[in-house]
Amino acid sequence: MGDHVEMTFSIVARDPLTGAVGVCQGTGSIALASRCPQVSGEAAVTSQWHSDWRLGLRALERGRAGLDPVLILAGLAETDPLFRYRQIGVVLDDGRVAAHTGDYVEPGLYAGHRVGDGYAVLGNGLVGPDVLAAMAESFEGESETAFEERLMRALEAGLAAGGEGRRHVSSSIITAVRGQRRPRLDLRVDIAPEGTDAIVDLRRIFDEYAPLIDYYGSYWLDHPEVTGEQWLALGSPLS
Repeated sequence: MGDHVEMTFSIVARDPLTGAVGVCQGTGSIALASRCPQVSGEAAVTSQWHSDWRLGLRALERGRAGLDPVLILAGLAETDPLFRYRQIGVVLDDGRVAAHTGDYVEPGLYAGHRVGDGYAVLGNGLVGPDVLAAMAESFEGESETAFEERLMRALEAGLAAGGEGRRHVSSSIITAVRGQRRPRLDLRVDIAPEGTDAIVDLRRIFDEYAPLIDYYGSYWLDHPEVTGEQWLALGSPLS
C-alpha cells in the first residue's frame, strides 16, 4: 500500500479581509491538482494521502451548504471504510476549519496537521513536524500580505523546512471568492521538469500571473483593446 499512498503537504485557509478561501500544496506525485483540491467561493477542501476526489466533492458540497467542518469530517468518517488512509482539510469562508489525519503512517515518515485561526496545515510523508510548524508560523506572520502571496509563502516555508525530503513533482494554488462562478486564481504544475522542484516552478508562474489576477478575472472581459501591460501602466483599474 505504501508505494501507492501519495505524500502531500498543504494549507487550506480563509482570507479574513476578503472572505476568499484557498488551497496551496505540493507533493512528490504527479498532477495533484486533478485529485486533491476542491475549491468554491464558500469552501476549500483538500483530500490527500490516499486521496479520494469523491470525499473531496462530498466535503465541498456540505461546506457550501454551511455545515460545520467538524461535522463534515465526522460524517465522512462514518461512511468511508478507508478513512484511516485519508488526510482531509476543510475551511469555510466564515473561517470555520477542521482537519483529519488517519492513523496509517509510512514507516520513518511524519504525518499530521495543525489547525489555527481560519486555516489548517496538513501533510504526510514529511521529514518531520517542523514542516507544518514552519507553514503555520509563516501564515500567521503574514497577516498584512495579499492572500495568494500569503499561501505561497506558507508552502515555501514548508519546502524550506524539508518538505517530503525529496523532489516535489506537482504543486498548485487555487483560490475563490463567494459569488464568483470560477476560481479567482487557479495555477498548477502537473509535472515539474526533471531536476526541478514543482513548488519552485509554481512560484515562478505565480510571480508572472499574480499582478494580472484582476485583469484576467474581470477587466479584460470588457476591454479587449487593453493588454495586460497597458492595464498595469494604467494603475490596474477594476473597471
